[in-house]
Amino acid sequence: MDVLLLHPTPCQRSSLAIAEDMLDSANRVAALRGEAAPFRWRTLRPEAVGPGTPAPGLVVLPGLGLASAHDLRAAMDSPAFATLSAALRHLAQPGTRIAGACTGVFALAAAGLLDGRRATTTWWLAPLLRAWFPKVRVEMGEVLYSDGALVTAGASFAQIDLMLHLIETQAGYALAEDCRRFLLADSRPSQLPYLSVATLVAGDPALQRAELHLRRHIARQVPLAELAEAAGLGARTFARRLARVAGMTPGEFAQTLRVTEAIRLYRAGGLSLEQIAHRVGYGDATALRRVMTRRTGRRLESFRT
Repeated sequence: MDVLLLHPTPCQRSSLAIAEDMLDSANRVAALRGEAAPFRWRTLRPEAVGPGTPAPGLVVLPGLGLASAHDLRAAMDSPAFATLSAALRHLAQPGTRIAGACTGVFALAAAGLLDGRRATTTWWLAPLLRAWFPKVRVEMGEVLYSDGALVTAGASFAQIDLMLHLIETQAGYALAEDCRRFLLADSRPSQLPYLSVATLVAGDPALQRAELHLRRHIARQVPLAELAEAAGLGARTFARRLARVAGMTPGEFAQTLRVTEAIRLYRAGGLSLEQIAHRVGYGDATALRRVMTRRTGRRLESFRT
C-alpha cells in the first residue's frame, strides 16, 4: 500500500517519527515472516501536495504539537494551516483513507472532512473541537475512532495505537500483533484513565469549586442543585457554563469523575468491585458495571494495567 505522511507546520516530531518507525517496523516484521513489505511511504510537506500528487491508499497526519487553545487558534489562523487544509481536501479522494492524531484532528475538521462523523482527539482539547466544529460528533474518551474512511486518535502517544490499527486493517491482525509484541506496545482501550476533570475545568473558579465538592462527596449521589450551589451559580447557568468549558452535561460531568476514580481505584488494586462501587457513589458492582459499559463501552476489568 502507498502511504503519504504529511509533515505539517507546526509538527509534533515524535508523532511523525512514530508513524515512520512503525511503518518501517511493519515491513521489517513482515520480512521476518517471509512476507513482502506491505507499505511504501514517503513524507511530504502540505505545500508540495498538488494536482500532480498521486492518490495514495492512506494519508497519515501527525499531531501539531500544540497544547492550548491560544496556540491552536494562532496556528489555525496561519497561512500554513490554510495550506494544510487545502492539501487534506485535495487528498480526500474515493479509495483514500485519511488518519489523524492529537491536534492534527483539528486540521481534518477545518478541512470539512469530519462533518457528520464521529472523531476523537486529545482529551483536554475535546471541548474545543466540539465547540469550534459543532458538526463533528466528538468521542472524548476514545483513544481511537474509525468512521468510514476517516480515523482519528487521541493525545500524543495515541499515534502508536493509530498506527497499529492502520497496520491491522491494511495488512492483517497477525502482522499488527507481531509488531505490538516486537515493540512492547500495550493496547490502551480508552483515554479515560488519563483524563483529568480538574484539568478540563481549570481556569474557571466556579467549576473548580463544583469539581472539588463532587470529589469530596463522591461516595454519594450529589444532585445538580447542590453542585450548582457549590459553584455559586444557578442550576441553568452552571449547566451552560459546564457545557461551554468542559463540553459536558452535569450528568456526564459527575459520571466522568466517578468512572475515572473507579478506574484509578481498580488499577491500584486491593479493593473488590463492590467496594469500589460504594466508594464512587454506586449502590453495588452491577450498577458500576452498567455505568462503565454505558460511558466507555467496556467493562472495568479491561482497564487493568
